[in-house]
Amino acid sequence: MRDIDWLLTDAHALRERGELDPARALYDEALEKARATGETEGLAKALRHVSDMDREAGRLEAALAAAEEAATLYGGLGREHRLDLANALRLTALALEALGRPALQPWREAGDLYAELDIAAGLAEAERHLGLVGD
Repeated sequence: MRDIDWLLTDAHALRERGELDPARALYDEALEKARATGETEGLAKALRHVSDMDREAGRLEAALAAAEEAATLYGGLGREHRLDLANALRLTALALEALGRPALQPWREAGDLYAELDIAAGLAEAERHLGLVGD
């Protein structure tokens, strides 16, 4: 996992600096290594970041696929990954909305997890998207 962690850390730093193409290359390398080694946690984390980048770049179907896979993986990793699961569900919902598809279920699931974890900003975002509170 150490090599994957380094790739993810470096990719994040590049993305923060606006160097999107090199960041994406490192995320893709992390995906490849994680798949090859069966490193589920690293794969899920890389997928989450790739989903976010794909959504921002308008590659919505790819963003949705990556977010859904990340959510599935996090769902199998246990309770200690509830925040990661909530974040992957959030990305799933955002991709669905961008595609003009219903996103109520992932927003509900994410909101429930954010509430359970006392993450006020995440819960507020989910409630806004569910129409439970005003903008």
